[in-house]
Amino acid sequence: MAKSKLTVVRDEKPFPLWAKLILVVLFVAYASVFMARQINFVTADLGRHITNGKVTVETGNIISTNFYSYTEPDFPAINHHWGSGVVFYLVHKAFGFQGLSVFYVFTVVGAALLFGIAALRFADARLVFFAAVLSVPLLAYRTEVRPEGISLFFAGVFFYLLVLFRDNKLSFPFTIVLLGIAQLLWVNSHIFFFMGFMLTVFFLLEEFITRNNKEKLKHYVILLGVLVVASLLNPFFISGLLAPFTIFKEYGYMIAENQSVLFMQERFANKEFTHFEIEAVILLLLFALLIIQKKVKQILLLLLPLLAFGLLGFMAVRGIPLFALAAIPAGAFLVQYLVEKYAAGAKKIIFTALSVVAGLIVLTGFQSGYATDKKNKKPRAEYKEPSYFAPIKYTTGTGLFADMNLSAEFFKQNNIKGPVFNNYDIGGYLIYHLYGKERVFVDNRPEAYSVDFFKKTYIPMQEKMEKFREVEQQYNFNCIWFYRHDNTPWAQPFLLQLIEQPDYAPVFVDGLTIMFLKRNEQNAELIKKFELPKSMFRSVPG
Repeated sequence: MAKSKLTVVRDEKPFPLWAKLILVVLFVAYASVFMARQINFVTADLGRHITNGKVTVETGNIISTNFYSYTEPDFPAINHHWGSGVVFYLVHKAFGFQGLSVFYVFTVVGAALLFGIAALRFADARLVFFAAVLSVPLLAYRTEVRPEGISLFFAGVFFYLLVLFRDNKLSFPFTIVLLGIAQLLWVNSHIFFFMGFMLTVFFLLEEFITRNNKEKLKHYVILLGVLVVASLLNPFFISGLLAPFTIFKEYGYMIAENQSVLFMQERFANKEFTHFEIEAVILLLLFALLIIQKKVKQILLLLLPLLAFGLLGFMAVRGIPLFALAAIPAGAFLVQYLVEKYAAGAKKIIFTALSVVAGLIVLTGFQSGYATDKKNKKPRAEYKEPSYFAPIKYTTGTGLFADMNLSAEFFKQNNIKGPVFNNYDIGGYLIYHLYGKERVFVDNRPEAYSVDFFKKTYIPMQEKMEKFREVEQQYNFNCIWFYRHDNTPWAQPFLLQLIEQPDYAPVFVDGLTIMFLKRNEQNAELIKKFELPKSMFRSVPG
């Protein structure tokens, strides 16, 4: 009896290489523009990642404590993304923020290409193109330059190489070496490295259930052992290996990227959440149809990653781009299977039609982006928001948004001193600009601060002025520097109260930040020169 295997029936005349290259070029152009977004540097983690890399390159040390803070400087923290920081620092040093944006676009689009090339083992190129185009908005849900993008790339490397190994297109020794090196780099780049194990286990299970080749199974087990050894080769050894399972032990601050789709959907009208839900439901229903038809063995390899990444995306929105990657081979295969089973006679027509539809989405998308006023470089008021599948948005571009560093320049040009009391969102920005001069009160790493710090100090001091005064007396703040669009329940009431405090003067405000100085002899001249009238500030409903 023949063994079950996930495969497809190939046409006698395969889709020509030149046509495949056209689809690749179209997809790369489309996905790259979709991913290319200017950076809101004030709230990004990027400043801290670059500084981490700078510290490592210049000193040879890997930060393992709450190094940048004066509140809990010795609190232990596993720097699981230190390698990404080195890469970001070197790219930034050589090519600036624009080069860093381009590098990140290539990294994420490269991940999609790897999943797409692997998908060609299971489906026609036209269907892979169709599935990939539909997934692009989800892939671009998180465009901020962050170590997560490197995880997307390594997920692509693993999936592609494991597919080649499964189909005997890559020898076992090469597989061991390439994936061992990839895992070594991954464990030192981002906490999602555990997905290397996960994907390998999926391939092992598929082999066990479908073909049960004893030699191949032994190779997968050896590979898993190599991945464990490679993962131990990090500065934190076993603690680094276990970091994905222990990081939430000390996590006293809720951050948006770790919230579920339903939680975020109630608060933000992002169309990506609806897209994610629709695509996930459709794909799972189609897989269910095949399960009913007793085709479990044939679909297992594509179903397991889709389920895992889909569950991650549903539970924490940061996982949505991973689901988008898994949806490329899964979606292409499902369409191919259904067409060959129920409409085989019209297969070529349907395949071509779907690729044309995807091409039209790409081409019309480029035609429906923002039109801008070239003089002011801002979107004209009469133009509406571009369509969902349009890659060109108001934020399209590379590098930083204009005027991102105005508050930092004001602080440095006027030789303002700390201690600085800042909010969570702006921490990475301050680390980038003030490293070596001032430390921060808090930054955007919940795992680097104790739960008590957030629950008993940081949040209460913004909820009650009495608590703020108590903490102020402890640290003797000279400057308060906030991201002024902080949407937490306590931030805006705190800023409004601060405006009314006679001993603090607002001296700087721009589109994103606000800065106060303590009224003392040290700041007297600056306050006299820059103090802003209270009439500038008011409470806005909602």
